[in-house]
Amino acid sequence: MKFVALVSGGKDSFYSIMECIRNGHELVACAHLSPRRKQIGQDEDADEQEEESYMYQTAASECIPIQVEQCLGVPLVIRQCVGKSENTLLVYDHADTGSKGQDEVEDLFQLLANVKEQFPCVEGVSTGAILSTYQRTRIESVCGRLGLTPLSYLWRMGPQRSLLECMLKDGIEAVLVKVASPPGLVPRKHLNKTLGALYYGGIFDKLKEKFDFHICGEGGEYETLVLDCPIFKKKLILSKVEIIEGDDGVGVLEIRECHAEDKQEGGSCASWDVTGPLLYERMRHVEASQSHSLPAQSDMKGEETLDTLPEINVLPHVKVLPGGLAHVSEILSPFIPCSDAYSYSSSVDGEAELAVLEAKSIFSVLQATLETIQWTSSFEKQTGHCAATAKDVVFVHLYLSDISHFKDINAHYSAFFGTVLPPSRSCVAVGKNVLPGGRRVMMDCLVQRGSGEYMRMSPGSSLMDSTNNLSPANASFVADHIRNPHHLLRTTLHVQSISHWAPVCVGPYSQANTLRSALIFMAGQIGLKPETMKLVSDDWKAQLYQCWRNTSSVLDALQGSLKDTLGAVVYIASKEIIGPNKCYRPKVWEICENICRQCLRSNGSVQSGIIDGIKVSEKDELFGGYEDYETYREVMASQNIDVEAIGNETVRDNIPFLMISLPQMPVGAVSEVELICATHRASSCLPINVASASDEEPHLKNALNDNGKPKTFRSGSEINWDTGYDGIIYDESQKSTKSATIEDTPVKIQSVFSHIGHGCAALGFTTASYSSASETKPIQSENIIDQMLDSAVSLIQGSACLGISNILHIRLFYVCDSDRDNSLALRSSLQSSLSCLWNAKFGNCTNHQLPATSIVPVQAMAVSSFDSSSSPFLTMQFIVADLLHMETEMWIHNKRAS
Repeated sequence: MKFVALVSGGKDSFYSIMECIRNGHELVACAHLSPRRKQIGQDEDADEQEEESYMYQTAASECIPIQVEQCLGVPLVIRQCVGKSENTLLVYDHADTGSKGQDEVEDLFQLLANVKEQFPCVEGVSTGAILSTYQRTRIESVCGRLGLTPLSYLWRMGPQRSLLECMLKDGIEAVLVKVASPPGLVPRKHLNKTLGALYYGGIFDKLKEKFDFHICGEGGEYETLVLDCPIFKKKLILSKVEIIEGDDGVGVLEIRECHAEDKQEGGSCASWDVTGPLLYERMRHVEASQSHSLPAQSDMKGEETLDTLPEINVLPHVKVLPGGLAHVSEILSPFIPCSDAYSYSSSVDGEAELAVLEAKSIFSVLQATLETIQWTSSFEKQTGHCAATAKDVVFVHLYLSDISHFKDINAHYSAFFGTVLPPSRSCVAVGKNVLPGGRRVMMDCLVQRGSGEYMRMSPGSSLMDSTNNLSPANASFVADHIRNPHHLLRTTLHVQSISHWAPVCVGPYSQANTLRSALIFMAGQIGLKPETMKLVSDDWKAQLYQCWRNTSSVLDALQGSLKDTLGAVVYIASKEIIGPNKCYRPKVWEICENICRQCLRSNGSVQSGIIDGIKVSEKDELFGGYEDYETYREVMASQNIDVEAIGNETVRDNIPFLMISLPQMPVGAVSEVELICATHRASSCLPINVASASDEEPHLKNALNDNGKPKTFRSGSEINWDTGYDGIIYDESQKSTKSATIEDTPVKIQSVFSHIGHGCAALGFTTASYSSASETKPIQSENIIDQMLDSAVSLIQGSACLGISNILHIRLFYVCDSDRDNSLALRSSLQSSLSCLWNAKFGNCTNHQLPATSIVPVQAMAVSSFDSSSSPFLTMQFIVADLLHMETEMWIHNKRAS
């Protein structure tokens, strides 16, 4: 795309331009916000002085016109910054700001608006952001309002030492024009010195070791001015400079005179190759030389609006846990639009328009539900003071009948949830005519009361000012959590810039949301290459590797890693599992599990902590510091060291995950990974353990016969295959009325749960499976679900030390029939059985409210570590939590773990 570059004059903005060009984008112009200060040639006694900015580099701004127009040779659009840093929240929301247009971010908006007016062809904006979330989110906010795509190819490229060395090797010649890191950098000693001299002279490394100095200057330690680089046509010469030193040790190089000069042939920049390797590949080469290498690897066309939709009578089921955590399950449109009723065609476009109608109705249903959730006392409900909002939604599961509806629904989804700090999301297509009533859209939501307002509180304001627009009940709730310095109620990672780090989200949602500094709910990751936002390959295996790498990169930004995973759902496209003529390929599950285990052991080929400068021991280095896993294993084997045993010391190899086959995923992906993880802080002080049980194991709490032996599940005994079949063999040739044995038609119930701490949180899967894929006899759902609940509850209570009342959400996946009527009938039976059995078992117990439940149709599935030859036809995913207790346990055990 054609792009404009935001330039400050420094190394990051110009190196970002070079990366944009390497990735196939075309530079049209540059844009610069100049500070309110005197220009070259202005009287030295002028009273306009440079003002510090939270957003922009101001040093040497007077050189920008010559640097861009003469040296770089492109037009420059310049605007003086008149606003100040008024809104200092980490995330900038123009709609919520009280700056009334006087914030310096609004100057950037006007600058880019001028660029669009002068250069209508511009689609993207390059930035030099590396680690500054404050800067990135403001640029993304402005770009979003103007319909521009932010290009941040330096974002989270690390470690910083390797990034800076890449800049220097690629021909960035720059000098320091500001230092602000006493006693490390001294103005009269280090200003006007070249970046290369300071880096290769070892000064930056010494400061890093002694003061935790940011080698790329991301902590504001220094600012630079680029004199030459490969894309310059001329070189910038500083003819007359003066060092201005303040009393606080901060110094600025003031440029009195400068000019552009022709470059000599064969200079230091002549070898730069625009078609060369991308940045992360070059950084791997640099890191290898440092012995720290990483491994290779719409709006509707109709006139219908919500005003004409039927009145909502029934709201979806909600489960509320202490602390304001809630789950809203199976949010559906109260009506099912059809093409005849709305004069829409039955074409693909017509179906998409009908899906949009359903989605808009769902948002209306969700809004009504959020306003009526009873969080605590009946008084608060009666006074209506506890209403939640869309800002409080943490995670969304979006199920579509066809993935082509994805782009049409996104615009309305964005309007409802907003684009600032939105929930994380997983979106998949489950197939046509399998959602309830043949609907096209279904949605689940995880909600944390008060979290939306909590994240938008101004850090410097008083509690009274921050909560004065809330109801008394919600204001008290939010204020209590603001006063808690140990656990943040909610944080959101939402990166919208294209970079080498991890993909931007395909739609208006965040990469991750973290609750109470304890649990991370990750958005579904597909196999996109971050820098191009295109699928890495058509092969599902290559995409799956990339999914895990992307997921690990997101966790790394949260100071976490894949070893903190509690559980995962891995989606694989149906065409990979089910071949022509419905030929089932169970071998795919084995390959899938092997890839997932390999990625979990290698942390997705991402070395955690290195970008943020977190020191890791040699033991924790990726592949022991060798270039790839095979080399690592070969070298260790020569020393009689088992690398698998080494890996198992730090990475749990029994993390449970469910593998599911579905028809479609976004942007044509054939693999997707969705995780729930503990935070690094939680996992560092609380143990993560895995427990499992099957119908053949005697410790299954509620599945024992009167004599204390495990129940055996056989046809004609506990499970009847059909209401009209009593389990007796009626084959005349056998001349017997003996009941079928377990070998005839066995159903196996198995459970596996991962839990952190005792009584804190757990995630697990319980399956009912045939012994082989060929066993497809009809079932009586009540008996099977009864035994599945017994199996799950035994582990929840016995291993995780959690109660039945702590079960937040049950997702029941079932293998659906291609016949619509059969599939919907089975779904209805499962829903009814689950509700009735729960009430029969636990309904008379205090606080044992039915969890939020979602019934999800799939085409095939398998659970890791279970017998791959078996064929699950039902799987329950349980999310169980007591986050208030987990907060307490984390506080007690923080830095006290044995």
